[in-house]
Amino acid sequence: MGKYIGIDLGTTFCAVSYIDDKGNPQIIRNREGDNTTPSSVLFEDGKTIVGKTAKKKSTAKPLGYEAFVKRHMGESTYTFTAPDGTSYRPEEISAIILKKLKDDAEAALGEEILGAVITVPAYFGDPQRDATKDAAQIAGINVLGIINEPTAAAIAFGVSKDIEKTQKVMIYDFGGGTFDVSVLEIDNGNIRVISTNGDHQLGGYDVDMVVYNMIKEAAFDEGIDIEKNPRYKQKVMLEVEEVKKTLSTSMTAEISLEFGDDIFECELDREDFEEAISDILDTTMSIMQGALNEAKLTYGDIDKILLVGGSSRIPAVTSIIEEQTGIHPSSDVHPDEAVAIGAAFHVIELAKRGLEQPQNSNTFSNAQQFTNNATADVVLPEIEKQFKFVDVTSHGIGIIVYSMELQKEVNSILMPKNTEVPAEIVNDNFSTVNPYQEKIALTVTQGEFEEVEYVTVIGQAELNLRPRNKLVPIRFIVSCDENQIIHVRAIDLDENVDLGEITINREEHNMTEEQVEKSAENIHKLNIG
Repeated sequence: MGKYIGIDLGTTFCAVSYIDDKGNPQIIRNREGDNTTPSSVLFEDGKTIVGKTAKKKSTAKPLGYEAFVKRHMGESTYTFTAPDGTSYRPEEISAIILKKLKDDAEAALGEEILGAVITVPAYFGDPQRDATKDAAQIAGINVLGIINEPTAAAIAFGVSKDIEKTQKVMIYDFGGGTFDVSVLEIDNGNIRVISTNGDHQLGGYDVDMVVYNMIKEAAFDEGIDIEKNPRYKQKVMLEVEEVKKTLSTSMTAEISLEFGDDIFECELDREDFEEAISDILDTTMSIMQGALNEAKLTYGDIDKILLVGGSSRIPAVTSIIEEQTGIHPSSDVHPDEAVAIGAAFHVIELAKRGLEQPQNSNTFSNAQQFTNNATADVVLPEIEKQFKFVDVTSHGIGIIVYSMELQKEVNSILMPKNTEVPAEIVNDNFSTVNPYQEKIALTVTQGEFEEVEYVTVIGQAELNLRPRNKLVPIRFIVSCDENQIIHVRAIDLDENVDLGEITINREEHNMTEEQVEKSAENIHKLNIG
């Protein structure tokens, strides 16, 4: 036997959920007995420590401590170097966390984990999504699907609540390292994402840094330079979390820290804190308005605003949302657990889909592959309230072309942002640039701008073309699957020849298959606890 799980792989903490035999969602406690696991890793004397213990020990070994790695997913240039000199890519650090989550889940359930749905910020692009899948593969987790965090929260809300009439719901997802807003339409059995907007470099970490700087400046005034000592810096970063929690329930927070022989004490009050983070909250309001504009709605059309993510607990968040929108935001779902619960519901749907799909089907899905390769007699739980959801692309998908009119390269969007997925769009409005052209340099992008410097290149390929004494018309077909993974195909319309599908240049953004396999070998040799 075995179980399927939903994983909220968060920037600051993670949560894991499954659906029990009665069809009810359950959060899986880790081996420390907690519902959430900090996304923290400490390399110490041949051991690799993950979670709460890693955080506690981080002040003693700050140079061996890594957190907030989710912000670097998809960055091939970022590495973390452990004290023993070993370098780790973001995917490998995430894999260490995921392996801990998987091992804890198997220990708690007493069964093998057969597969998972992992959540990502809605505004993650293709490189970040691929990096998340690589991390899971390194950790030995079969990924049946990737789902956007706000969508997962909406599933948790839609399944758990009796919704008698159609509602338009806005998800305000303010996590530790990312911020997303999604506008959805929810009825009793259907969830349709209308628009999404966000910033995967904005989150609770930015709030932490504001508080950190307040403490740092106060300490500097007393002759203590926190920046010069990594242990002092890490001690303050841990204190920042407690200060945020205290200021969410009290008007003041008392701080007392030992820096060597010095005792530093100060007091922060909520009013100063809220003023200091006002620019961050104003930015979240602008992103909310952007999502609303893209949905072609006003706040008068919104029935409910749901708060998700630990940073949404800050009282100033509720205040500014109500002030700007006229809507008192709701905490109908657990801000720390809703995303994992929604993923757990979705993984059961994908597992059922995989088991029901014939093995000789031409559309051999991840769900089918993993469920058919798992234990044949798996009994999946029945969920009383069925649901369906339709998501949208979080970025425009385009290609770089040469504009004869502008006499320069521009980004031509083939699939606009907020297109419902899965989707396929055909565009015949292109041709070669010169007669006798032998190759097409195909560059696929994510972004909403025409200027090439403002978009992200997600894939490149060189396609061969039979040269002719004329300009050859080219058809481009762009498709996006339910995991928001992109495929682009080119067709020579003059001879009706398939020129091939783009192969993502994983050397540039993500790990090669060989690197993933090698990393998996190395990670599984670590003493992770």
